[in-house]
Amino acid sequence: MSLLDFLFPKRCVSCGKIGKYFCLNCYGKIKFLEVQICPVCTKPAIDGFTHYKCRTLLGLGGMYAACYYKGPIKDAIHLLKYRFVSDLVESLTDIFIRYYPKNLQKIDFLVPVPLHKTRERQRGFNQSFLLSQSLSRKLNIPVLSKVLVRLRYTKPQVDLTSKDRRINLQNAFFCSDPLPVKGKTIGLVDDVATTGTTLLECAKVLRRQGAKNVFGLVLAHG
Repeated sequence: MSLLDFLFPKRCVSCGKIGKYFCLNCYGKIKFLEVQICPVCTKPAIDGFTHYKCRTLLGLGGMYAACYYKGPIKDAIHLLKYRFVSDLVESLTDIFIRYYPKNLQKIDFLVPVPLHKTRERQRGFNQSFLLSQSLSRKLNIPVLSKVLVRLRYTKPQVDLTSKDRRINLQNAFFCSDPLPVKGKTIGLVDDVATTGTTLLECAKVLRRQGAKNVFGLVLAHG
């Protein structure tokens, strides 16, 4: 045990038991997605690839989500984002890659969904960027951390209807450097996808700048 762990021991995100962020009992309560879903209609889809009838020219090629946004995972993401427990990231990405599909289309670069600079200053970090860094080490895929920029400070999506979410994010993102994404397949990393609006808006920006394909890579859906 390190001195840091001795002074500030890890506690289970759900029950508070000392030792790990996910004790064995609470880890067993995580609901993994047994079948991936289409990011557009949210119906079952092989490995999360967008259904043919749901595809659009600037849309997502698909989405991989590790688990449902409930129970211990919801508790963990809340701690990460609102209690600033940033070292949770390694445990969360271990969960992410547990069932990561081996036959998912080759991804050239990971791109984190950006926060507006005001919100990132308030939080001290962008959780999607931290997740991207950790996934980069574990999947051996490089990160493009600055190509996607959030231009506007938007309302939190969680409080909005599906229609209002789309309006809220219109023209909210910008690609600052198209060259690295041109002709490449991008893995767009975020912590949670509910309606998928954020991922879809980011995908439009990247596809307009020449990305060959964009896949959403999220820890949780729901």
